[in-house]
Amino acid sequence: MLFARIVLLVQVVVMGGVGLAYWLRPYEMANLNGMLLMESVSVSNTRVYYGGLQLGLALFLLWSTRRPERLRSALVLLITMQAALVLARLGSLWLDGGTLRNLDLGALAYKVGSALLALLALYRLKPVPAAEPPVPLPPAELPRGEFDDDFGRLQRRQEPPLDRPDQARQD
Repeated sequence: MLFARIVLLVQVVVMGGVGLAYWLRPYEMANLNGMLLMESVSVSNTRVYYGGLQLGLALFLLWSTRRPERLRSALVLLITMQAALVLARLGSLWLDGGTLRNLDLGALAYKVGSALLALLALYRLKPVPAAEPPVPLPPAELPRGEFDDDFGRLQRRQEPPLDRPDQARQD
């Protein structure tokens, strides 16, 4: 469990740092990737998709480290996200026929490494045993205060006769 938390906390630091960098310095971060932000809407989209999304994911991973039952879902999210980004990077490389620059190669290696570490952390987590449903006690064994017995009240209740519907019931 400690290894899984460490993997997630490293991701929180990296994703949070990169997300903040894209949020606070979108022009500089976009230039590192070879993008040129020409319009204000492109700056806004860079802040939202590169900054805000990574910050949100980092906050979710940080929240997940607080409780043991959340670790598994956070690791599955991390594996799925990093694997999808690796496949997208490789797919764009194949479609565009380009070569990997140093920054792209480093990002690809980081994503593969973090997905593999998260996968290892997921397999090292102890399986959670299925909770057995509680066996209810038969009514005879229940304490008198826990068993709601309305049988006596229902016996005293009298329905109005069918031939006189205007007569009120007595409860």
